Amino acid sequence: MGGFSSWAPVVASALQTGTEIATSQKQAKKAASQVDAQRQSAQQALAAQKATDDAERARKLRVQQASLRAAQGASGIQAGAAGSASAVLAGAQRSLLDVQDAADGAFARQSSSIEQSAQYKRQNLLDTSRYNTLSQITSWFARRDNWGG
Repeated sequence: MGGFSSWAPVVASALQTGTEIATSQKQAKKAASQVDAQRQSAQQALAAQKATDDAERARKLRVQQASLRAAQGASGIQAGAAGSASAVLAGAQRSLLDVQDAADGAFARQSSSIEQSAQYKRQNLLDTSRYNTLSQITSWFARRDNWGG
């Protein structure tokens, strides 16, 4: 029985360290899941905002085109001048497409920023978890060596 009693503190310490490591890893996984959920939520909010902005731009284009057509019709533009009316409408549409391209670029940059931030947070959590695990194992061996020596 004497042999077992000298190992009992070591075994108890190893079990406690193992439990601490498992708890730390569970907490890191939970935090990583929260980061992923926040990333998905931010991406969904960004996509919803983009869809709203796109719809608003399309509505404004329709209003602008209708207004231009009405103004041109009211001023008595004849069939011979239809080319200039088409040019004005095409210019308005081109302007909207330029704004749309800029908005798409901003959306892509924001989306990329959200992804990079989430990736950084996730990697930081995993690195911290690995560091904590290594620290706990090193601490356990240090305690074990002090008990044995």
